[in-house]
Amino acid sequence: MLPLILGSLTVFLNIGLNFWLIKGGLGVEPMGVAGAALATTIARVFQVVAIGYVLYKMNHWTIRANLLPDPSRLARSFKKLAIPSTANTILWAFGTLTYQVIFGHMGTTELAVFSMMGPFEGLCYSAFFGIAVACSVMIGQSLGNDEFAQAESMANWFIKAIFGCSIVLAIAVYIFKESILGGLNLTSPELYELAAPAMSVFTVLLGIRMLNMVIIVGILRAGGENSFCLRMDFIAMWMVGIPCLAVGAYIFNLPFEYVYALMLTEEIVKFGLCFKRFQKRIWVKNLTLSPA
Repeated sequence: MLPLILGSLTVFLNIGLNFWLIKGGLGVEPMGVAGAALATTIARVFQVVAIGYVLYKMNHWTIRANLLPDPSRLARSFKKLAIPSTANTILWAFGTLTYQVIFGHMGTTELAVFSMMGPFEGLCYSAFFGIAVACSVMIGQSLGNDEFAQAESMANWFIKAIFGCSIVLAIAVYIFKESILGGLNLTSPELYELAAPAMSVFTVLLGIRMLNMVIIVGILRAGGENSFCLRMDFIAMWMVGIPCLAVGAYIFNLPFEYVYALMLTEEIVKFGLCFKRFQKRIWVKNLTLSPA
């Protein structure tokens, strides 16, 4: 609950500061884009300071060194998990940027449609990402208590639940596609011609991407499979997804909806790799007892 409260305060502060600094007022001149950057920076600094203050007031164990009997062992374990996870995030960010570059090569209209669909995609994924994080916490607790059967049972339940929810959401998106495109201001003829088929492709992409999210974030990483996730993302994105998009856009000059659909190749490869890893049960282990 505490992270939710602090996160919500940060978001509202960010919105308020953006409105104030971009448009100006109360003695402040309009700052435009610079105001947006400054507002976000102030909000994030507030969030870090607030978290640190709350941890200090709670005398939280994370700031009490006397609870760490072997700091060097903890540091080695942390690096073993954190470095692959950080590298994975950086790799994914550069991959996402590369996707945008490819769509930008196709034309300004194609890039505009891809960029305008991004916030809606993020909205759909954010809810499932929260579920995946909750799955990770619950499975991590079970693994830490040596309750391996319970962890596997929860993992199977989350996979089925996410799959069912993603199908329902995909159907809803398809049914209300016209309203969604209207809300995204993609109704002009040149934009609608590209966005409508891409939105249909998105409904197919939604289910498999949500399954990948819960397996990777909620299950495999809870079992310490960060290095595998890094290798898997590199193979799926940089050896399959990006090359397929580049070939489709640069060599075959495919229409936007077909190039957009080629993003499915990354998710299909990723699902095959992560689901096979899930079935091998390598992730079923107690990280608190694992050697550093």
